[in-house]
Amino acid sequence: MVQYEKAEAKDYEEIIDLANYTFSASRRPTDFPGILPKLYRREYFMDAVHYIAREDGRIKAIVGSYPLEMRIQTETLPGRGIGMVSVHPYARSRGYMRTLMNMALADIRGASPSGGHAFSCLAGQRQRYEYFGFAPTGTRFVFECGRDNVRHITGRAGAKKPLTLKLLGAEDAELIASIRAMHESKTARFHRPGGRFFDILSSWNSAVYAVLENGGFFGYLIHKKRSNSIHEINLKDFSAIAETLRLFFETSGGENSDTVTVAACTHETEKLFYLSSLAENRSITTAYSYNILDYPRFVSAFIALKTGGQTKQDGSFTLRIMNGGPPHAPGGDTTLHLFAEGGKAGAAQTDGSGHADLTLDHLEAMDFLFSPESPYTRRVIAEQPFLRGLLPLPLFFEYTDGV
Repeated sequence: MVQYEKAEAKDYEEIIDLANYTFSASRRPTDFPGILPKLYRREYFMDAVHYIAREDGRIKAIVGSYPLEMRIQTETLPGRGIGMVSVHPYARSRGYMRTLMNMALADIRGASPSGGHAFSCLAGQRQRYEYFGFAPTGTRFVFECGRDNVRHITGRAGAKKPLTLKLLGAEDAELIASIRAMHESKTARFHRPGGRFFDILSSWNSAVYAVLENGGFFGYLIHKKRSNSIHEINLKDFSAIAETLRLFFETSGGENSDTVTVAACTHETEKLFYLSSLAENRSITTAYSYNILDYPRFVSAFIALKTGGQTKQDGSFTLRIMNGGPPHAPGGDTTLHLFAEGGKAGAAQTDGSGHADLTLDHLEAMDFLFSPESPYTRRVIAEQPFLRGLLPLPLFFEYTDGV
């Protein structure tokens, strides 16, 4: 007999054991509480919802749904991250994952669009999750920075600052509080609850470094050794990024490598400027896999982030998003009016009775609005100055917040 239900606290050990076994069997040895303490410490377990399939009383499949919250300037966008998608190797091809994903998404969508979840997101193989309305979108810049690049920059007159790096542990409360304050000062970020802030920073087996100037807090970086990537770096003055990387290469984090990749979001203009002048190579990738559930609210927030509510090019564009029917189905069809008038830009939902300039399905609409290649693949963007200045919107994701 198969039962589908939501997990309780008593299921913690069985869920962790199954997920560890499933991922270890298909990938590499996995310890979820060790890799992701921010989600899988026992004391955090019931903050999420775990949907489970029991076969004759034993858990055979799991889908986790974890609270996330974007803060975009003054706008708060609640969401859910999907993770720990696990099916016991001997119980595959029985439809468990599909059923549990649909249960999770039904609950997420049930709170949308008014005042509820604005989005969901996950990491996983693209076509597998497109059936559920997710697709890779948004933009991430990745810069390849080498020792020689850094050496030439820091060798210039006046380039060096009196900086040091300190590898942090949970006991470094004062510096962790400074990192949290810097994170919370960003115009766009994922909310990171204070009680588990260091667990969030150090998840994914990441090392957290404070950057100090004359012993005082100057910034921080987060390094993932397995991928040799600095997936988050923030400084009071990004003109010191080369000096910071020079110190990184001299520490245990970078001493065995001649290069490191550094990630940045499209709205981080100062960081992008200095990394662009430093890096040997750069690439543009999608940010994460998203499922937009409340288009008007979500798109409006990112228009405000990109334009600051101001635009030099007036215009309007009406996009009809056909959401009806599986596999996407975040709700009924949405007609979204993008506009800029008198220097003010925004988005609003209409009743759908009027003319639409373009009709797309849900996956196509996310690509049109947020993907880095959309200005090159959609002629309508190239032909309209208003859209050309607006799209793609700066949807981002920082690896630290992944589930």
